[in-house]
Amino acid sequence: MVQSKAEIVSIYHGLEVLDGDHLGPQMIKNMELERYERREVLAGLREIKATDTVVEMGAGAGIVGAIIAKNCKPKKIVSFEANHTLIDHIERLYVHNGVDDLIEVRNKIVLSEENPPKKVDFFIRGNFLGSGITILKGIDKARKVSVPVARWEAVKKEVSPTVLMMDIEGAELEFFRDADLTGIRIIIVELHRDIYQRQGMREIREKILVEKEFAEDREVSGGGVFVFRRI
Repeated sequence: MVQSKAEIVSIYHGLEVLDGDHLGPQMIKNMELERYERREVLAGLREIKATDTVVEMGAGAGIVGAIIAKNCKPKKIVSFEANHTLIDHIERLYVHNGVDDLIEVRNKIVLSEENPPKKVDFFIRGNFLGSGITILKGIDKARKVSVPVARWEAVKKEVSPTVLMMDIEGAELEFFRDADLTGIRIIIVELHRDIYQRQGMREIREKILVEKEFAEDREVSGGGVFVFRRI
C-alpha cells in the first residue's frame, strides 16, 4: 500500500523517510541537514556500483541501505538487523520508495565463527542507535532479546557479496577475526574504539584486514567510518 505524503518526515538523498516512533526529532533534523549517518551514506554512494551485490550488517532504521538501493541500484542488497522492533518500519520504507525488489532485511545477527550458537543475546535500548550485543551505557534499562544467528559462510555462499557495509556497534573486531572475505572488493565499516579500545582498532586496521589483503583508504575514511579496498 502506498503511504500518504503526510507521513513523510524528510527527503534524504531522494529517499522519502516515513514517520515512526523509532525516529526522534534529532534524527529527523539530522536528515534534513544531511548529517544522519553522513559518512556511511556518502561512502556508499561514492563506492557502490550497479554491478555490486551488497551485504549490510546493522540496517538500523533501514535508511542507509535504502538510499544506496535507490541511488546506486546495485544487483541486490541483503541487510541484517538484530532489533526486531525495526523490521516493519524498514520493510515499509523499502516498499514506499519502490526499492523492495533490490533490498531485503532479515532479523538476524551474522557471525563469522566456525560453529556459532543458533541464537545470541542482543540489548535493545530506547534509542535504537545505542542497541547492540555489547553496550557500555544503559544496560540496566535495556531489554535483552534472543536473536537468530546467520553464519557468514552461508550468507556468503548464498549472496556472493562484493561489498560489505557494517555498523554493528562494536562487534566488528570479532567478526573480522574469523571472516573469510574472499570476493569482497570494498568494506565500508563504522569502527567503535569505545568498545575494543585502541588495541582493537589497531588489530583491525593494521593486522587483520592487512592480512586479508585490504588497504585502508585514508583519504576518504574519517569520523569513525572507514573504507578498506581489496589490494
